[in-house]
Amino acid sequence: MKNLNSELFSFRNRYIPALIIIALFSVLGFINVKDIISSIRNEGKVINTSGRQRMLSQKLILLGDTYLKNPNDTNKSRFLDTIKIMEESHYYLLQNSEKNLIELLYYKNTLDLDIKNYLHRAKQIINTNSFEDLNLLRNDSENLLDKLDYVVKIYEEEYKKKLFLLEEKGEYLLIGIFIVLIFEWILIFKPASRNIKLNIENLEDEIKNKIEELQKSIDIISNNVIYSRTDSKGVITYASKAFCEISGYTQEELLGKPHNIIRHMDMPKEAFFDMWITIQSGKNWKGEVKNLKKNKDFYWVMAYISPEYDSVGNIIGYAAVRQDITHKKALEELNKNLEEKITLEIEKNREKDLQLFNSAKMASLGEMIDNIAHQWRQPLSGISTMASGMLISKEYDNLSDETFTYYCNNIVETTQFLSETIDTFRDFLKEEKEIKKVVLQERITKTLNIEKATFNHHHITLIDNINYEEAIYINLIVGELTQVLINILNNAKDVLIKNKVVNPWIKIDLIQNEKKAIITIEDNAGGIPENILPHIFEPYFTTKHQSQGTGLGLYMSYKIVVENLKGSLYAKNSEFGAKFFIVLETEN
Repeated sequence: MKNLNSELFSFRNRYIPALIIIALFSVLGFINVKDIISSIRNEGKVINTSGRQRMLSQKLILLGDTYLKNPNDTNKSRFLDTIKIMEESHYYLLQNSEKNLIELLYYKNTLDLDIKNYLHRAKQIINTNSFEDLNLLRNDSENLLDKLDYVVKIYEEEYKKKLFLLEEKGEYLLIGIFIVLIFEWILIFKPASRNIKLNIENLEDEIKNKIEELQKSIDIISNNVIYSRTDSKGVITYASKAFCEISGYTQEELLGKPHNIIRHMDMPKEAFFDMWITIQSGKNWKGEVKNLKKNKDFYWVMAYISPEYDSVGNIIGYAAVRQDITHKKALEELNKNLEEKITLEIEKNREKDLQLFNSAKMASLGEMIDNIAHQWRQPLSGISTMASGMLISKEYDNLSDETFTYYCNNIVETTQFLSETIDTFRDFLKEEKEIKKVVLQERITKTLNIEKATFNHHHITLIDNINYEEAIYINLIVGELTQVLINILNNAKDVLIKNKVVNPWIKIDLIQNEKKAIITIEDNAGGIPENILPHIFEPYFTTKHQSQGTGLGLYMSYKIVVENLKGSLYAKNSEFGAKFFIVLETEN
């Protein structure tokens, strides 16, 4: 191989410079010829333009006559357009002709001045509308035509000279290339052919060595890759050593046998039917297969089967490469059993969660009863006072019709208020656990109405900073959000009462940030100790007395916001007290 590379390198040392010479010769010839061709092409355009000048000069006379006989806008426009075209043609000739021809034909021969005077006289016809000017233009055209004919003749002679020059240089270029090719053959290609013959002999030796190396690689693959080939009917024509080892058969036992010799009874017929349909259609097939060993044991493989074709494209057999996945399948079976155990544990945890929810629900129900009591206490006291007043007035025969009517109307209004209170709490308890699109401000208002009487009873000021003008729409389970708000508000109320805060208050805000709504609830009870703050959402964690709380309120609130409402719930300490943040996705 080293000798072969040195011969090629020697050949390259002579061949590359020769190619460079041919390339340079060709490039120089091309540039030279290209300039001539470009010049010839330009001469052709100039000849056409000069001939056109002759036609335009005659056309101006005809259009001028037509305009003077029928001076309308259309005839005028056609006449002026022709003047413009002739001016542009004249300008083109002056820009694109060779300088010596321009000097000879246009300046010394006064053709440039004649054309400009001719066009000027043509423009005067529009201003004078005079047939006399048209006759003068006609007289000028005779002299102009002679000069234009002369110009065309000169350009045609120049065109023929350049064509002849092109032909002459083309012949020289062809002769030069032919001479270079002769030297190429003598100095390069003939010696190269001898070297090529020698290199072929060296290549044959190299190929023989490579075949031996390839055979070694094939043996390695056969020992490590589960590989087989079959004919178009599925009869085994080749089996690797790895295939024989995993199946337990020898090559003699496998060759000539149908491939279903290793088919396991657990494999459904439909799987093999799909495989045959796929590979017979010329497509590749991939799938997991359970095979049977000679000793009746089994093994799993990931099989990749591809069709093989003859020279005309007909399927003549199939090649299959397999990957042993027996351990993987065993692990999957183990994982399956583990998943069943996990599922069972999840069900147990769900039952525990359900118990926690029920406990939290009972705690919330107690809070509701307490709120109802606060809502009813003052109205019931008013009804009792009005009824006692009527009895005393009746006993002393001092009950007038006006007084009786006044007391009765007040009692009716108070009972209506009590009825509305019951409706409010009943609506909260009866709300269905389904997702609805609601206005967030309305849900917060309903919750505050439930808590308002309790706050008033304990002289707690509710600071409502919510903007009710711009509605925020949100998809949520309405009853669950109310439960979360009540839990947080009641916790704030309890800690204000416990700490005996002077001028207690609870502040609620609603902020919309892009597609998120943030509800904040803050109090002025002094905050949560820093060592307790990370644990407040854990189940059964409470700082209250056992008779006041179960430690489930914030835990269940956290689960509702995160799992059911797909939001987030967290708390921080502000300069006044604890501040809770409820973050929810909005529809705005």
